[in-house]
Amino acid sequence: MKTEHFDLKGAESLPKPINGRPPILNAAGSGLGREFATRNADFLFTSAPDLARTKDEIVALKEQARGKGREVEVLTFSHVVCRPTEKEAQDYVDYFTGDNADWDAVDNLMNLQISHAQSFPHDLLMQMRQLFAMGHGGVPLIGTPEQVADKICDLHAAGLGGTTLSFVDYTKEFPYFRDNVLPILEARGIRQPD
Repeated sequence: MKTEHFDLKGAESLPKPINGRPPILNAAGSGLGREFATRNADFLFTSAPDLARTKDEIVALKEQARGKGREVEVLTFSHVVCRPTEKEAQDYVDYFTGDNADWDAVDNLMNLQISHAQSFPHDLLMQMRQLFAMGHGGVPLIGTPEQVADKICDLHAAGLGGTTLSFVDYTKEFPYFRDNVLPILEARGIRQPD
């Protein structure tokens, strides 16, 4: 799919321009990043390791943008392990974050990402280590289709405008998510049907 602003391979819909231009996305973790993002971006990405803190952060980011005469949406990133039973989902998480995790690589990634960034509260670092092993520090969406849908609804209720989704094996795992979670989100009014 090729448009004036994008040349996408395998896309299923046209990107929606904002005010005749491509949307601008930016990370909003550090103070400097937040200042830039609230002045320039349409969508801000922030980590959401603790939804209570995230709610306050979303309010602050939107107020900061409004103070500049702008409206922004705040997004986060998530990692999905969705299975027919909670036990199957947790067993899979234990499998790839247990003895099979490359903890040296996780620690190196955390050092690169967190040691100089202000995105992650330092009192959450141990929790973050497990989250980095699961999915680069994203919000864990783990469980049955109903449980995963509940967690996505929690993100929405916290004020997040959306989330990216990652999977250990996208081609094998996404169809189950699509067929079992998306209909729940549509029934709850969180997602519009295609």
